[in-house]
Amino acid sequence: HTLPRLLSQALSLHFPFLVSYPPRRTLPPAASSLSLSPVRVGDETKRKGTKVPSGEKAVGKHQKGGHRPRPGTSSTFVTILQVVRSLIHKMGCLFSKENRQKSRATLYEVQDSAPNTPVKPPAPGKTPSGSRSAATAPAAAKPAPAASKAAPLPKPKLDPRDFIFLKRKGEKLVKAPGTINGQQFVIDSCEDCEIYVLDMCDSLMIDDCTNCKIVVGPTTGSIFIRDCEDCQCVFMCRQFRSRDCKNLDTFLHVTTRPIIETSSNMRFGCWDFHYEGLAAQMAAAGISVYQNFWSNIYNFNPSDKSWSLLPADATCIAALGPLPDFPELEGVANLLAGGCSPPLCARTWGERDAPDASGEGCLIMISAADAHMAKELLQMAETAKVLLVRTNICQLSEAWLKPFLEEGGVEGGDMVKALATGKCVGLEFGGAGCAEALRGVASSGGFALLDRPDHYAEWRYMGVEG
Repeated sequence: HTLPRLLSQALSLHFPFLVSYPPRRTLPPAASSLSLSPVRVGDETKRKGTKVPSGEKAVGKHQKGGHRPRPGTSSTFVTILQVVRSLIHKMGCLFSKENRQKSRATLYEVQDSAPNTPVKPPAPGKTPSGSRSAATAPAAAKPAPAASKAAPLPKPKLDPRDFIFLKRKGEKLVKAPGTINGQQFVIDSCEDCEIYVLDMCDSLMIDDCTNCKIVVGPTTGSIFIRDCEDCQCVFMCRQFRSRDCKNLDTFLHVTTRPIIETSSNMRFGCWDFHYEGLAAQMAAAGISVYQNFWSNIYNFNPSDKSWSLLPADATCIAALGPLPDFPELEGVANLLAGGCSPPLCARTWGERDAPDASGEGCLIMISAADAHMAKELLQMAETAKVLLVRTNICQLSEAWLKPFLEEGGVEGGDMVKALATGKCVGLEFGGAGCAEALRGVASSGGFALLDRPDHYAEWRYMGVEG
């Protein structure tokens, strides 16, 4: 409502003689749908074929009771002004609350199938295929030459109903791998549901859900959740955003800083879920196992402490409870039972307070050529009960690496070139004795090890996408 009011005030301020101009006389019924071309004063000028009676005084003359327009103001401009004022009134209706609610109510209404592409009607004298009609075609037309290449197969018709869960209540819903194939997906107005989207999505919107458990696989774009409450969420995406939510526990694997806005009691944990086909989906989505900034929260309302990190022993499998009996989830509960580490992604400590008062930590850097050995190193660290604090993977330049390694007590040389070739993997560990426990492993593998957390802190968020 504000925009129409401001426009009207601006017109009143700068053109008071125009805004106060009385409305033009209503056209006769026969001409009510004709153009609004101006009528000359005192003449029988046609208005798209309609005459003004010669004895009738035209509107805008200085007749009694009329309004005298300012000199130099044409009736054409007055007509344009009236059209503008009419549009302003319609804009007020367009942005009204009722219209927004009506638009929201029909947002996800779909037809029986996806609409077909409109076909241009054939020109006169031509058949729908574009060839000549039988009456005008030559008697001995030559057959068309065979195409050198096979015609491309038509794209499959997509049904919008396959890409939305809308107004479901008390149901167990699943999208198996291969059923979304990188399309957008929507979850709206669901209550008391268990929802598993186990396929790669382009982006995903979640609105107005209550008391739901929602698992979403690799998403190449963003997951945006709004107006939801009392939900357990497990998400993997490039960007996470939430607004106007409350009482959400969210386990994340996200390549940018998670964003919250005007929400309350938001708690975050590290993704440690798994299912068959996850590795291939992550590769297709371009999401790395070692790039997860789940705990580096950005709050649009920093004065309002509306979020926290879940306890270190919180896991996805415990939050979700008994998994639904879907073939895609067969064996997952046993695989992750008892807090076992997932076979693919790493569970990290994140931004929680230091695990002990020692302040010790170390960073091991692995070149892209040896990245396959990072998983083995993580398994050795877990066996030695060394805490994994953070992981990262990013492209570093030789100019940055050389002083960074030398100041950290590591000789450069060939190691600088190796780490600058491709994206290197970094594994940060913490806790008393972590550096000594892993120094031998790093040395035998030819990996750089830095043991001063205050020095390598700048590495932690290099390469973050947002």
